[in-house]
Amino acid sequence: MGSIVVATFVVLILFGLILVGIGAYRHSHTLAIAGGAVLMALGVAWTLGLPTMHRAIVRAAPPMNAWVDSSRHSVRFVEVAPDVSLEVLDWGGSGPPLVFLSGLQDVAHGFDDFAPQFTDQYHVIGITRRGYGASSQSSTGYDVATRVADVVAVLDTLGLGRVALVGHSIAGDELTGLAVAHPERVSHLVYLDAVYDHSGILTLLAGSPPPPPMLAADSASPAAVQAYLLRSFGMRIPEAQLRAIGRYDAAGRLTADVTPSVIDSLMLVGVGHPHYAAIQAPALAINSVVDSMPNVFPLWKDMSPENRAQALKFTATLQEWAASRTALAVREFPALQLLQLHGANHYVFDSNPAAVTAAMRQFLGGNASQGRPTS
Repeated sequence: MGSIVVATFVVLILFGLILVGIGAYRHSHTLAIAGGAVLMALGVAWTLGLPTMHRAIVRAAPPMNAWVDSSRHSVRFVEVAPDVSLEVLDWGGSGPPLVFLSGLQDVAHGFDDFAPQFTDQYHVIGITRRGYGASSQSSTGYDVATRVADVVAVLDTLGLGRVALVGHSIAGDELTGLAVAHPERVSHLVYLDAVYDHSGILTLLAGSPPPPPMLAADSASPAAVQAYLLRSFGMRIPEAQLRAIGRYDAAGRLTADVTPSVIDSLMLVGVGHPHYAAIQAPALAINSVVDSMPNVFPLWKDMSPENRAQALKFTATLQEWAASRTALAVREFPALQLLQLHGANHYVFDSNPAAVTAAMRQFLGGNASQGRPTS
């Protein structure tokens, strides 16, 4: 399992400014990122035809126990293109629509513990992008323009006109893209550690040290994986998400990822250079701020001296990168409100739920103009 651990760790730093352990079990992905091997892996996978092998909807193998997702949502699948359907979670609620989009390697179930609280004022929905969880895997369609088109297709099928969009991590690219291409469909934007220009991110990652190893006991069950991520990265990922992005055998042990690494590589092609200046909708960005090395590496005391020195250097580089990207967004994004949460982790809605909820409710308070199409 050590190979799987390193990969997700690296990719989630990529889009979150701090090491994120949501899928911290993909070692091969580190090799793909380091030294430009992302494109190499993509070429090999394409030659072997791996993407087309996964065109149908892929679901995680059902665990051995009679586990039930306790989050109160319905599940449906919306076709957005021939042979491509996306998983849509509906937590219900009355009021204008509030749509959640997840980060890289995440699924809509990642909001299971956070999104339902907004059903008192909004109709709350979550969308799992193509390639991940129970949504279809296709050979193409991972560029920003197609991902935006997928979201619009879901909104059209659900009969939703103007919506408030909430995006975590890489979903910020979809928020920006949709707001620019379809301004009439967006009332408000909420970026959860997502308002960053990701161009040049691969260079940044070259200096990151390896994460804590995932031992056999850490992959013994979805709950064990959840505990590993919490201990190693300080992030509590909903078990429903871990079950959706991983494959487990009859004994409940994690054996593989649902999404092949080539899809992650395709997602990274063309990232960066968001057109913030063209956005008309009001926007709120809630960013995590790395104050010190322990924010990024909770188990830094257990590192070797060499890895600790590498972690310290990487943290400083990461802080500088984040500060420059935040300044760029503030400068180019005229309608942006910024809330910076010091010491928060990449999953700001989990590490600082009260602050994020309060900021979102205040910001979204004037959403009376949202709703269904008038025509």
